[in-house]
Amino acid sequence: MDLFSSHNSRSSERSNEIKAQVAALLGLDEEATVMVTELACMEEGCPPVETIIAVFRPATVKLQFRLHRPISEITAHDIEEMCAEQVNSSSEKNHGNCCS
Repeated sequence: MDLFSSHNSRSSERSNEIKAQVAALLGLDEEATVMVTELACMEEGCPPVETIIAVFRPATVKLQFRLHRPISEITAHDIEEMCAEQVNSSSEKNHGNCCS
């Protein structure tokens, strides 16, 4: 197995693009960490490859997203939708807390 193949380089580049897009769309500061990991799943009923995107921020609950495809197949639109759902979910929770 060639760990330094061009596939790994492209995957790393795409991973960095995803991290930057997530950070921008969620308005993350420098204290936040975004991790993008592609995993193979051998369990029955599990997609063969999934990508996990995790966001860590100080004093805040970790966010974790699962996309059931490899990093190379994740589009900017996928990331936009994922982040929009998170923003909408957060604003509904915050709205509920301030008005109850």
